[in-house]
Amino acid sequence: MKKIICMLAMALLAIGAAQAQEQVRKMVVRQNDGQEMRFKTENVEEVTFEEVAIPTTVEEAEATLVGYWKCNNPFLSFVLGENINYVESTAFLIVTEDLEILLGYKAVDYLPNEYAGKILVFESFGNEIIVNSDDPTMGDFFRYDYDTEGTALSFMNLDQNSFDAHFESYVEDGPTSIQDGTFYRVEPFEYIIDE
Repeated sequence: MKKIICMLAMALLAIGAAQAQEQVRKMVVRQNDGQEMRFKTENVEEVTFEEVAIPTTVEEAEATLVGYWKCNNPFLSFVLGENINYVESTAFLIVTEDLEILLGYKAVDYLPNEYAGKILVFESFGNEIIVNSDDPTMGDFFRYDYDTEGTALSFMNLDQNSFDAHFESYVEDGPTSIQDGTFYRVEPFEYIIDE
């Protein structure tokens, strides 16, 4: 009888331990579009909420765009052409005080010249920022529309810390190139304009 009770007790302990090991506490974040993100609570150090300023006028939007922005993908990499093997995949957008738009990439550290590890600007898109007056969180860095083709670099969801970008090159038959990315504000850095 004692053996049976001991065996049952051990079995119950084993079942209880197995069930305890299978349970993981998670934090669920449900967004207003219905998507859910789950995080193990043991991996969450801190949850904070912050107020993010968004522009409400064209002037505020232009002022918000001024600065240094980083995108963690090779956004507009076609600009690089043959130089694509010499840069990292992170793109940088610099909007100067006079609203000139510069596109740069960080050169790989192993280049055997003075550019190694530096941010090189490969393209200037001028200063043609067009802010949507009805919704200043949206607009175009530039937009060139012709009879049969065009290009546009647009921004949306602009706030003080980030914006989503959309590049589209198109011809009469439809889009030929589309790229999307999110840019995040970063601290000012030095850059070299590539000749």
